[in-house]
Amino acid sequence: MEMYHLGNNTYTVAGGQCLRGTMQQGMDRDEVNPGRFSDQPAANPDITPVGRDTIDGEEVLVYEIAQDGSPEPVTYYILADSGYPRRIEAESMRWDFHSWGSVEPIQKPEGDCRSMSGGGMPADGGS
Repeated sequence: MEMYHLGNNTYTVAGGQCLRGTMQQGMDRDEVNPGRFSDQPAANPDITPVGRDTIDGEEVLVYEIAQDGSPEPVTYYILADSGYPRRIEAESMRWDFHSWGSVEPIQKPEGDCRSMSGGGMPADGGS
């Protein structure tokens, strides 16, 4: 799955399909704000520092967060040099984040993207 945030639009590409929504329907920008994200361990005692690791040559700080209803924690890999998230892993999924501060322009995915309704379900129409 790939996600693109352009202005107030979020494009999600998965399984050969593209869905378009707004930031209110997708991830909040504060969720990936490095200043706010880096402060979460101090604000949440359920976050456990695990150590350091390397992902694709980038040094990361590793944290685990207990999740309700699951014996498996969510693991956060935070870039040591910037505080940006690099990877989030849970029992059945993995999100990789990259291209922070990239100077290359980001464009919406090619092809027809279906609009996502307010409830998070695809609606008719495209762009």
